[in-house]
This record gives sequence, C-alpha cells and structure tokens, in this order.
Amino acid sequence: MSFSNEFLYDFKPVYEGILMAKDVKPERAVVEVIDEEQEGAGMFEPAGALEVLEQIGDDVNTLTIYTDRAAYFREFAETMYEKNGLVSLIVSKKRLGLAKKTVGCSSIFLFDFEWNSAFYEKQIALGKHYIPIHKRAWRTAENLDIAVPIGYNTVIVKRPKKKTGAPWQDRFEKAFYRS
Repeated sequence: MSFSNEFLYDFKPVYEGILMAKDVKPERAVVEVIDEEQEGAGMFEPAGALEVLEQIGDDVNTLTIYTDRAAYFREFAETMYEKNGLVSLIVSKKRLGLAKKTVGCSSIFLFDFEWNSAFYEKQIALGKHYIPIHKRAWRTAENLDIAVPIGYNTVIVKRPKKKTGAPWQDRFEKAFYRS
C-alpha cells in the first residue's frame, strides 16, 4: 500500500528536523535517494524525488541517486555541480542490492520514493536510516509536529522555534518541564 505525502511540498524543514533528531550535522549527512518507478504510480503527486532534491540540494555534501532514468537527473546533477561543487553519483537501481556495510558511518539517510516495491530491510541492516516516503503514512503529530517513519522507528520532527527563540512545546512537554 502506498500513500501520498503532503510534506514533500516543503521538505527542507523536515530534512533539517530529521538531521536534528538523529543528531547529525548537515555537513556529515550522506544522502541516498531511490527514485520512483517509471510507470508513473505517483503521476499525480506534485512533488517527487527531483523536487525534494532541489529543495535540500544546497545542504547536501554527498548524494547518490539510485534510478533507472539517469537522464532525468542529469541536469540537476550538472546544476548542483556548478552551483555548489556537489558531485552527484547517479547509479542504476540494480546496484542498490550490492551495497556493503560502511564501517564508522552512521549518518547515511536513504530516502525511498518508490510507490509499489517492497521495503529495503537489507539497507537498514547496513546501518542506513531508511525513510520510506510513500510506503508508510506520515502523519501530523500534536501541535503540527510531523511523525516520520525511519526504518522500524518513528521520529517526531518538531516545527521551528518561535520568533522569540523559545522552542515550541506541546502540552505534555510543558507539564513535564513545569514539574
């Protein structure tokens, strides 16, 4: 079963929240993306893998795109190289199963944009933070926070701080910190 994802339209705060929740500095994050299927399962989804990459591209230092349509991402890769010096590695999806465990690197985030395929449990075993975009429903948590499925776990991404600099707190956090 697949789900439309309303959080893709403004993904940059979600990405920053995921990094903060996993305590990874943006410059240390390794981003990997599994492109959606060519058949067009998400044809009516206004934001796909390319649109998300365009939103977070300025904050990414290492990028690997697993796709069966390399030409679709070529212009993005060239633009990011000219703009930021980002060398995007565009690889066939067949190579995804050949990945080996990287020793000492716990900051690999694998965003899976496929709609109808199975979960990539082997990637979780390799130590990657596996984030299925359309395979599990993301939901709005209390006070507009976002519950993001990462592997077998769920991370609550907090919304940005108030203009006064104080972080947003839901009623449970307020009760906890008052006592």
